[in-house]
Amino acid sequence: MIKKAICLFIFSLYMLPFPGLSQKVGLVLSGGGAKGLAHIGVIKALEENNIPIDYITGTSMGAIIGGLYAAGYSTEEMEILFKSEDFKRWSTGIIPPKYNYFFKQLDENPSFIDMDFAKKEDKMKLALPTNLIPSGQMDFGFMELFSPANAVAGENFDHLFVPFRCVATDIYRGEPVVFKSGDLGSSIRASMTFPFYFKPIEIDSVLLFDGGLVNNFPIDVMLQDFHPNIMIGSTVASKDIKPKKDDIKLQLENMMVRKTNYYIPDSLGITIKSPVEHIALFDFERLDEIEKVGYMSAMAQIEKIKSRITRRSDLEQLTRKREEYRSQAPSMKFNNIQVSGVDGSQRYYIIHSIRHKSKTFDLEELRREYFKILADDKIQSLLPTAYYSKETGLYDLQLKAEQKKPLAVGVGGYFSFSDVNQGYLGLDYRLFNNLPITIQSNIQFGKFYSSFMAGSRFNFTTKWPFSMELYFIKNRTDYYSGSTQLLFEDQVSHYFIRNDDNIQFNISFPAKTSSKWETGIDFLNQADSYYQIADFTKNDTPDITTYTSGNLHLRFETKTFNKKQYPTEGKMFNIETSYIFGTEKEDPGSTNPQNIPYRKTHDYLQLKIDFERYLKTTKWLTIGFTANSYFSNKELFNNYTSTLLASQNFSPTVNSTIRYLPYLRSNNFLAGGLKAIIPITPSTHLRLEGYYFQPFKDLLSGTNNVPFYSNKLFTSNAIVGSGGFVVHTPFGPASLLLNYYSASNPKLYLQISFGYLLYNRGNR
Repeated sequence: MIKKAICLFIFSLYMLPFPGLSQKVGLVLSGGGAKGLAHIGVIKALEENNIPIDYITGTSMGAIIGGLYAAGYSTEEMEILFKSEDFKRWSTGIIPPKYNYFFKQLDENPSFIDMDFAKKEDKMKLALPTNLIPSGQMDFGFMELFSPANAVAGENFDHLFVPFRCVATDIYRGEPVVFKSGDLGSSIRASMTFPFYFKPIEIDSVLLFDGGLVNNFPIDVMLQDFHPNIMIGSTVASKDIKPKKDDIKLQLENMMVRKTNYYIPDSLGITIKSPVEHIALFDFERLDEIEKVGYMSAMAQIEKIKSRITRRSDLEQLTRKREEYRSQAPSMKFNNIQVSGVDGSQRYYIIHSIRHKSKTFDLEELRREYFKILADDKIQSLLPTAYYSKETGLYDLQLKAEQKKPLAVGVGGYFSFSDVNQGYLGLDYRLFNNLPITIQSNIQFGKFYSSFMAGSRFNFTTKWPFSMELYFIKNRTDYYSGSTQLLFEDQVSHYFIRNDDNIQFNISFPAKTSSKWETGIDFLNQADSYYQIADFTKNDTPDITTYTSGNLHLRFETKTFNKKQYPTEGKMFNIETSYIFGTEKEDPGSTNPQNIPYRKTHDYLQLKIDFERYLKTTKWLTIGFTANSYFSNKELFNNYTSTLLASQNFSPTVNSTIRYLPYLRSNNFLAGGLKAIIPITPSTHLRLEGYYFQPFKDLLSGTNNVPFYSNKLFTSNAIVGSGGFVVHTPFGPASLLLNYYSASNPKLYLQISFGYLLYNRGNR
């Protein structure tokens, strides 16, 4: 004990600022999530007062701020970064819509949660998720931010603009791992990987988590590696708080995070404590407020700091040196790709998926191709690392891939305070080799809608990639049994039941990142059961019109929505032309006025054009635009009701898809709408929508319900509206909406629901 005290005394003497000696100043930054943004304010205060920073050590958020400064980023550049949409997406795992590779995306489904299963010991076992936030966006961002400085430093952190260390935790040993060389981005990524939020990272065969678990204020690392004359510590971590029995988050934090003394002894330096206890882990949008707290906390001690540190650093000279250092960084151009973590055929698939036109490719080209691979349903993660080669003057790209488990089970549905409730169960089996295949099957069940789908998709990585799909779908929609009224009000709906069987074969080609071409043929057997009168009894039998047809189609589609339903950003454009040929067959029921079987062949052309886009006009308002049109030379069916049922349906809102609305059906129409979206919280918004529907001609009913068109154009129209609140939860949207239909009775319908109302393919 005495020996240890003597050593500390001698070291303290060494730290004293003797006149004539050049003081070396070490800055130690604690972890703390968004609270760590206060470190930017601390650094800004030190720079404004010409206090030098010669070394930096940091953990978690302190590693990110410290690493950025060590790589040559100014505090102004950090502010821009943390306020950017890019950083918001890194912290949430959301891939920018323009990089979502639409070609590789499977059909959207109403799943709340997808569970992966893998075969272990001859049994299929559930593979529990290891992270809440996908890491692909952040992994690429860290590579982009830190690789240039890493190239200048030659992967030696002592040769950065400011010598730097960061700390991570060895998960297996529960010990700290200090990074002083290697890939800077991966090292910082390891240091801030908080358990359950982010996926752990493996470096040199060691699985790593957040350094804050074992050393959240790395004073010892600063002393051991840099031996500064004096230290400045910036801490934002809260004091240890005893958790209550109902505070699970704090209980986990107390179990995982080792108790830390956030204080530098006076003999060794100065501690700046920023009071940010009220800031949550992911409150990054409060940057200005948090940074100001750090700045004021540093300024409160600036005179003490100046009295302890006599050396000064000229800010203008520091800025010039930073610019000179950054100017040495080679531009990020790549010419070589190496893939690990998967076998030979899978490696071939990944490399050939990153298809660049020349031998070299730049960062933007890589970004597009990287997110294309992440869009593949067979890739779990893809950790990118860029190593600079002095021989070629280019970067070598290393990708550490992890494939998804072969079996995925999705569970979801739609639940409301009406009688329209749906359950969903989906199974996907992934075969990952030279010819990746996804085998799909799902069932949806409910009073209103039930369906079964089975099929497969084959992805070909030829010079011009394409996919082939073959699906069988069986749908049943019962507008009579599925009440659409809130709280099961006694309201009789139109009697209309549709059963259809579909066989679909499609070939798809990517156009741009967010677009694709599709061509194929569908075979459909569609049977509609209905009454031609309103006053039918239980003893009556319905008419049944069957339409057996083929559909040759060509479609171009773009889609970049950020949500499966109720999107708030992105766009959609769809144009489809089809040639349809088939046979109409009518079997009359007991209420049919003619009571004569009917049969007729039809062939016709149709053109569908749909457009939707969201534009963020201000921080508090997003405007959405929609335009829809449908044109065909389709002939009338045998009776008025069957003609209506076979007409194209306009369903602009979720609520309108669960209702039979005759006035929103036509063989030729134009429609459009406007939406206003007002954010209340990051996950909650007020949504106001209005739509106008204009058929070319009115469909009318003559003697014996014989259909005919009016002689005049545009004689009637309809308006649809919707307004209320939508909350996007991690499992699906919850909505409270009031829906308006100008031609209905009643005109208003209240919708309280949770989940996704999404249907399988077919002619709904």
